[in-house]
Amino acid sequence: MNSPIHLIAAHDGGNGYMKDAIDGKRYIFPSIMSTVIDNANNKINKKDKNAISSLLNNFQENMDVTLQSNGIKKNGRYLVGNSANTSNNIVLGFNVNSNEGKSSSDISIICLLTLLAYTSLNKFYSKNGELPENLTVEVDKMVTALPIDEIKIPGEREKYINRFLHQHIVTINNFSTPIQCVINFNKVDVQPEGVIGQYGLIGDPHNINNYRKDDIFNDLKKKYGFKKFTGENIEKIGPVISIDIGDGTIDFSVLNGVSPVPRINSSVLLGVGNIVEEAVMNLRQKYPTYGQLNRQNFMKIALRGGDKESAAFLSFIDKPIILLEQQIEEKVKSIFAKLSNQVGLIVISGGGSPLVKKYYEKDFDNIINTLMPFGAAATLWVPARYSQFLNLDGLEFRLNHM
Repeated sequence: MNSPIHLIAAHDGGNGYMKDAIDGKRYIFPSIMSTVIDNANNKINKKDKNAISSLLNNFQENMDVTLQSNGIKKNGRYLVGNSANTSNNIVLGFNVNSNEGKSSSDISIICLLTLLAYTSLNKFYSKNGELPENLTVEVDKMVTALPIDEIKIPGEREKYINRFLHQHIVTINNFSTPIQCVINFNKVDVQPEGVIGQYGLIGDPHNINNYRKDDIFNDLKKKYGFKKFTGENIEKIGPVISIDIGDGTIDFSVLNGVSPVPRINSSVLLGVGNIVEEAVMNLRQKYPTYGQLNRQNFMKIALRGGDKESAAFLSFIDKPIILLEQQIEEKVKSIFAKLSNQVGLIVISGGGSPLVKKYYEKDFDNIINTLMPFGAAATLWVPARYSQFLNLDGLEFRLNHM
């Protein structure tokens, strides 16, 4: 019997993309999967070391698993992430137009279990140079997040934690002899989205003793003429409004230092994913050849920029995104009123923020200037290369302190 593989994990199960850190190494892949009905596929011989190495070096493109767990509702065989994207099967993702919360969906848990299984197999093979017959994986500690309004429901955090505290069996199907991984979680913590992202701005997620001081603040310093700005400023600047724009929700939170301001944190059940779903539907009606396009691929093309196709995709967002902007404006006005307009900084992040910034940055600045006529708070639009990972930054910071 092989010795257990021990891991620690930070898991940000986004409606659009999974963002994970396993033993400090980061992974990102689409939050999608597809049910496998036809079992025929190319199996790798367990003696073919070149094929094994090639697959494990690129396993995020080849995740094919069978799950057996009391922590999920629909056990079965799935292609996960990019494997689902390139299959001919029907792709399943978070339904951003439904009222189902993340805590009750199988998708986030299935994606995480799959990633943990492949990560553990890769770790074993790198050490031993051969594939095991089976693996036991002990996740010594794991931290994840839920939308603010969802985590506020009595008992919801505990119910979600309990979904992990089962024995999960994940069978990896890529090989001539499938490999069974038994996964156990020993300690699970659930934090509110948005709030945890602000901790990722204060502290360095990779060094628990340092304030954050990388180039995430460069645009802010340039726009407002700050000579210096670090995570220490975030902690000491006064009430900080955080707006986390996701695929299916927008989370609004306020921290003063490291303490959440009571009775303000909340969510809106509307995100960029809802806007993009409508845009995809309208695109398909006008250009039926895009019939198989999902919202993740739509976003890649729309934000690519510099070409006719990208500009056309963006044109389908022009009208529906106004609904999202209105939701943000009304929520911000309400928060300002509760804070008597005493705001030190506004932070806008999340996977949907780069798209919203394209349309809304100037109008948003005008709103803040109107609300604060004696000197407006600065607004940090977290740069695109960081915006999608801010919650993960905070979760890693939290993980290091567990």
